[in-house]
Amino acid sequence: MNNDALDRLRGMLLGEVVGPADPGYDAARGVYNAMIDKRPAVVARCRGTSDVIGAVRFAREEGLPIAVRGGGHSVAGHGTCDDGMVIDLSLMRGVHVDPVRRTARVQAGALLGDVDRETQVYGLAVPTGQMSETGIAGLTLNGGLGMLLHKYGLTCDNLLSADMVTVAGEVVTASEDSRPELFWALRGGGGNFGVVTSFEFRLHPVGPTMLAGFLAHPAEQAPQVLEFLRDFSATSPAHLSVDALFMRAPEADFVPSEFWGMPLVNLFVRYFGPMEEAWQTVQPLREFGAPLFDGLQPMSYVAVQSMLDAFSPAGNLHYWTSEFLPQLQEKEINAVAAIGADLPSSISIVNVHPFDTAATAVSPDATAFAHRQDSWLIHVIGQWEDTADTDRCRTWVKKAGAALQAFGLGNTYLNTTSEDERTDRVRAFWDGERLARLARVKAAYDPDNVLRFNHNIPPAGKESAR
Repeated sequence: MNNDALDRLRGMLLGEVVGPADPGYDAARGVYNAMIDKRPAVVARCRGTSDVIGAVRFAREEGLPIAVRGGGHSVAGHGTCDDGMVIDLSLMRGVHVDPVRRTARVQAGALLGDVDRETQVYGLAVPTGQMSETGIAGLTLNGGLGMLLHKYGLTCDNLLSADMVTVAGEVVTASEDSRPELFWALRGGGGNFGVVTSFEFRLHPVGPTMLAGFLAHPAEQAPQVLEFLRDFSATSPAHLSVDALFMRAPEADFVPSEFWGMPLVNLFVRYFGPMEEAWQTVQPLREFGAPLFDGLQPMSYVAVQSMLDAFSPAGNLHYWTSEFLPQLQEKEINAVAAIGADLPSSISIVNVHPFDTAATAVSPDATAFAHRQDSWLIHVIGQWEDTADTDRCRTWVKKAGAALQAFGLGNTYLNTTSEDERTDRVRAFWDGERLARLARVKAAYDPDNVLRFNHNIPPAGKESAR
């Protein structure tokens, strides 16, 4: 873009406008996943809704494609593009809590840690993901899985309304009572329909103190650990969340030094019920097998939500996949254990999440999020630091994904899936009828597919979906 155009945009926005010749350009264009290296024509760092309106209108006038970045945590790199405009919402991180109504209004650039810190002032929480540095916007629009899932459902299940700037530069509000079809689509349909600038969430009483930590077992005992987790999860209370994590033990304070670098399968335990019942409730987990170390301890909700941050910091190279498995029987357990025993780098991870209870009690047609079956989400996180390892690590992820698909339900969780030109995992998530409905909403709000840097849904005909 020429300097005159950039100066015109600067005059329109309260926020920052960064072009390729500006000193902060490389920092402004960077995203979480170092595999993604795009060079946008301009980055518009918006400070509010009026900036977003101005940026959208400017991009349309200039014929620029638009990518929208909230937290910048998209492993697929959807928050940036080549030769277009990045609408960067990272300066819009406000969180306003109404403790009486138990709701929170959250700007779209907020990270989960921002939300947690403000809601926990009142002992309340939004069900969100598992890393505090994740952006609330992308997480919500594609679903939102975390430790509160079993009791309170997905993040998108707790969305009450959303303010959105359309590609025409107009502000609309979506809720059950206002533009209900758009509201349906925003809960699982991703960033296809407009630039969401704020979310209103339902809050729940959680914290401020929980019982949480890791129970570590040798990786070779993974089949027994996964079998135990399967059976335990079938009857465990909804306020107890337990995942399995395959990893090499990090050099961290909570890990005894004699285990650093050792292949482990951890039970990641988070209890957020009545604290007087906490130790008794988790005792069966502590008594199973002979844990190498027991890291369970009382800690704040905010601290628990950031426990995994250090394992996947920004700046590493990432390639991910995931698969919903309908069950964990012997064949599935052996396949997952084999993947977890063959991590291609010291910082790669396999996460095994039970997906059930509140998340599956929601009607399949209530939201655009398509998966509402009791199942297990296997999240394969290929992560490395040296570009020389890229082909080997990415090949491992693809091989792991193919092995899981042999047992899977034919769909993935889009927030944990890298783009792959040879497969269409978007259509593996949405069935034909749901995809057609989403395409009609897309046509009503973005008929020219301006917002295509996402898990894209091509627009249908021009009929209204309002």
